[in-house]
Amino acid sequence: MEITIYGKKGHAHTVAFKNFLRMADIPFVYKDLAIDEAAMKHTLEIYEGDLKFPTLFVDDEIYKTPSSDLFNKVMKELKLRG
Repeated sequence: MEITIYGKKGHAHTVAFKNFLRMADIPFVYKDLAIDEAAMKHTLEIYEGDLKFPTLFVDDEIYKTPSSDLFNKVMKELKLRG
């Protein structure tokens, strides 16, 4: 399973999602939109020209600006609990 988060340093949901995955010792890739130009361009494509975050990728699934509730639901469905 491959988990990737596009986010921005200091953004509350981005920080919370990264902390959850770190505390649960779940490997993931983090891409900061402020410094990763390819991730920023990809985000603009996903959101049709808008720069929104965070974006959660789990394998081929894309979760656009997930709330904490949705993030927790996805982790529970994947049996990934901290």
